[in-house]
Amino acid sequence: MKKLFTFLFLTTFTLSIFAQRPIVQDITAFSGKGKTININWTLPENPDAEITELLIYRSTEQISSYSDIEKLEPLARLEGWYTNYQDKVDDFKDYFYAVIAVTNAPYKLVIINVNSTVNGAHINPKKIINKKAEKTQEERVYENGKLRETPLPFVSFVEGLNQEGSISEETTEAAKTLSFTKADKDDLLRPFIFEEDLVSPDGGDDYLLFEILKNNFAPKNYEGAIEQLLKLLGTNINENTRNRAYFYIGESYYFLENYNEAIMNFIRVENVFPIQAKRWIDSSLDQL
Repeated sequence: MKKLFTFLFLTTFTLSIFAQRPIVQDITAFSGKGKTININWTLPENPDAEITELLIYRSTEQISSYSDIEKLEPLARLEGWYTNYQDKVDDFKDYFYAVIAVTNAPYKLVIINVNSTVNGAHINPKKIINKKAEKTQEERVYENGKLRETPLPFVSFVEGLNQEGSISEETTEAAKTLSFTKADKDDLLRPFIFEEDLVSPDGGDDYLLFEILKNNFAPKNYEGAIEQLLKLLGTNINENTRNRAYFYIGESYYFLENYNEAIMNFIRVENVFPIQAKRWIDSSLDQL
C-alpha cells in the first residue's frame, strides 16, 4: 500500500510540474485501419507559452531522451492545437513515437509515457487480410445473358450423384482424379533449424540455445520452447544467438497457429535473415 501511495504521489507530482510547461501528455499509439497507426495525446491546459507547432517523431527504438531524435527529421509538423495523428506504414515493424511542442523553439524534453510512447505499435496484419477478403467476396450481379468471369464447376464430376451427362465416360473417369478441395494444413512449412544449431557447441550462448531446441523445439513442445527462448532472451546473450532465438520463437508461434505473433517475431529479424523471414511471413499471411 505504501509503495502504491508513493507511486501515485510521484505521478501526480510529476504531472503537476509539467502541467504549465509546453509538453504534451498521455501519449498513446495503436494500430488503426489497414496500414495505419493512430497516435493520440493531450495538450497542456495552461502552458507558459503558446504552442505554435507540434513535431511528430518516429523510431524503431524507444525514444527516451531528446538526443534520440535530435538528428532526425520530423515525421510530421502539425499546428499547435492538434491532439492526434495518423501514421501510414508499409511494414509490420514496431514503431515508437514522440511529440515535441514548439513555442519560440522546440521544447527539448522527452519523458517516457508522457510525450514518448512506452510500447512499440505496429499495424495488424489480420486487419489487412480481412480487408482484402472483403473486396474479393463482394456479391456480383450478372445481367441476363452475360457470362460469369469464372464458370461454375460441373457437378457431374462428383462420384455418386448418379447423373447422366453429355460428357464421355473417358473424360468423366479422368475428372474423378482431380482435386477440388481447398489447400489445407499440408501447405504448412516444415520446422527449420539453422546450420550452426544442428551440432552441439562446446559451450556459451549457442550451447544454451541448442539445449532448448533439443529439449523443446525438436520434440514439438512449442509452448515450452517459447517459454525457454524468452528466458534466454532475458539474459545477456550475443546478437547472433539472439536473432536466431527470435526466429525460433516465430516458428513456434507459427506451429501453434498464432500467426500474428509469428509474423511479429519474423519481422524482428527480417533484415538479418531476409530470405528465410520472407518465406515464413508469407506463409503466415496465407494461413491467416
